Amino acid sequence: MADAPKSREATLSIGEVSERVNIPVSTIRFYEKEFGSYLEVLKTAGGHRRFRGEDVEKLKYIHALIHGQGRSLKEVKAALVSDRDPVLLRKDLDLLLEVFETLVQENARFHKAVQGLTDRVVALEEDQRNRKRFKLF
Repeated sequence: MADAPKSREATLSIGEVSERVNIPVSTIRFYEKEFGSYLEVLKTAGGHRRFRGEDVEKLKYIHALIHGQGRSLKEVKAALVSDRDPVLLRKDLDLLLEVFETLVQENARFHKAVQGLTDRVVALEEDQRNRKRFKLF
């Protein structure tokens, strides 16, 4: 945890943050414990938490990932790490591109299969029409 700010940057107490963002104090403490390397909350000499504007935004982001998007703690931790680490972010992007390419290939196979089925149905309908003509004799 970082020490108290050297400058006169405006900071908020944990209670003030709780009221502003409508997150319980206990949840803020939990987020600080679970995501301490991401939050890096300042503390006074007396051990009181002091939150900067960026800390409040980070808390709201974590809360949105968990409660808004329904992500697990493990998923949130991975997301926060990849947000800070360009190598991990690159790996995530590479994985997404690989999944995208796989989906494109599957889509092409499905399209080909549907086209094959369509051609077969057309051929069967044509065959059926031809058989009806010959039955008249």
